[in-house]
Amino acid sequence: MGKQPLLEVKDLKVSISTEKGTIHPVEGVSFHVLAGETLGIVGESGCGKSVTAESILRLFDEDYVDYSGEVLYDGIDLLSLSKRQMERIRGNELSMIFQDPMSSLNPVQTIGKQIAESLKLHQGMKGRQARLAAVDLLRMTGIPSPEKRVDEHPHEISGGMRQRVMIAMALACNPKLLIADEPTTALDVTIQAQILELIESLQAKTGLGVILITHDLGVVAETCTRVAVMYLGQVVEEASVDDLFFNPQHPYTSGLMKSIPRIDDEQHSKLHVIEGTVPALHQVPTGCRFAPRCAYADEQCLQAAPSLKQMDENHSVRCWYPGIATIQEETHELEIIG
Repeated sequence: MGKQPLLEVKDLKVSISTEKGTIHPVEGVSFHVLAGETLGIVGESGCGKSVTAESILRLFDEDYVDYSGEVLYDGIDLLSLSKRQMERIRGNELSMIFQDPMSSLNPVQTIGKQIAESLKLHQGMKGRQARLAAVDLLRMTGIPSPEKRVDEHPHEISGGMRQRVMIAMALACNPKLLIADEPTTALDVTIQAQILELIESLQAKTGLGVILITHDLGVVAETCTRVAVMYLGQVVEEASVDDLFFNPQHPYTSGLMKSIPRIDDEQHSKLHVIEGTVPALHQVPTGCRFAPRCAYADEQCLQAAPSLKQMDENHSVRCWYPGIATIQEETHELEIIG
């Protein structure tokens, strides 16, 4: 692995008690993030991306949610800390940008007060000092007239500005790790590019480690160093961006890649779709979790669950037949040519 990871998640499992019994939205997830790099986590809705992120920060009510495994931050297991110890780290050294800024911001408090709150809590700043720091953070994130915006409420500014406010709040205490959960959802492409450029520029200045959760593979190709592909609570493939895009080993990853519109596709050609949907968490298949939707599954796939296998130093896959989708496609193309 080389350098010591900033964050290392080892065999993370999340159990939630529900009326239908205990469910496991995250089941044995492992990955690491180095300082200054961006790890992308991708997959369909319901595959466990956001639950994984929120579990790292222990945001769930622990009367109903159990964690196991390890979440090592600078060598400290966050799952072993008391609630008070975790509160000192959360929002200070580890921060998160949530999907929906409108529901994450307090509608009755000014933007300035909301940013100042973490500065007062973690940095010990007083009223005027915290307000000036809030103005500086708004300016840093590219919000025009920050001296005016600091006294406005969330409903008085645009969606793009609200997302910048969320970034300002997340970066207020100079964290070492930023988790960005769909930070560009519902934003137009111009604002989306500005938000991603902002995160990248801050990363270059501070050595910030970033976990970027998204379903947009274009964003992944543009911004990430490595990628973890999740399906139904598990990492099914992890690789460098280039390896993942040019040499996907899991049929699910191959399906995601083929679902991306290409400029060189024939006009009126249909986009590839992955048949079926992600199963409910109380109906997890016995063998490989992707087998019921996989065109290449056989009896072994349906009966036995594969482990995450290391293909080489930087590429791992959870599949009985790694690379089968690519092999089958190449064989089919040769048959057509022949």
